[in-house]
Amino acid sequence: MRCIRELIDLVNRKYPDDRFFADIDQKLELPLIADQYQAYERALSGLDSESWVILKDKAIAHFMDHREGQMKQGFFNQLNDAFAYRYLVKKGYEQVRILREDGKIQPDIKYFDGSEEHFCEIKTIGISNEVIERRANFQVTSSLINQELSPGFLNKLRTTLDIAERQIMARSSKGLIYLLVHFDDFTLDYYDRYRKQIVTCLEMHSAEDVYVKIGLIGRKHIKKLRLEARRLG
Repeated sequence: MRCIRELIDLVNRKYPDDRFFADIDQKLELPLIADQYQAYERALSGLDSESWVILKDKAIAHFMDHREGQMKQGFFNQLNDAFAYRYLVKKGYEQVRILREDGKIQPDIKYFDGSEEHFCEIKTIGISNEVIERRANFQVTSSLINQELSPGFLNKLRTTLDIAERQIMARSSKGLIYLLVHFDDFTLDYYDRYRKQIVTCLEMHSAEDVYVKIGLIGRKHIKKLRLEARRLG
């Protein structure tokens, strides 16, 4: 995992007293954790050289951004840009580039559809505070709790779409919102219900082009892509 190892080396040099990656070799012996890092590695390895340099800088700058119960969330959220980059390249868009942060409101990626400049904003929706608290207290969660997405999750989804849309509009009227979503129910036992709820939410929102990746591993996704339909029509 060349890219992951390079990031870890940069972290260790920038934050020598931080122990987050101290036992990374032992963690990588666990299949689930290894699969997650491999997912990042595959996406990161497809970046162009300029975007890779920029993304490394962004990830390291946010390494100390924490969410209680989820260490280094800011670091990993930055790495999620690579998934959107890969998606755009696979869809045939040109000159896909990750943008450097400049302190202003702006999206994360610039790309071209023919001669038209577009932008992409990447957002991550993580597990709920309730799940983090239950895990911290070693409480067992009944699957019945997760039969449907909560009003809190759906409100967060709408708010996240609002913010992402504003960031794209700061540079252009055209672009893609790319969401990476981690459900409380990681088993996805009720995924069909979740999908219907999310589709309804997306259809009611003003954003025209949204791609939702479900988790780091696997190919589950939900999309509202009117721009793609126009390109093919």
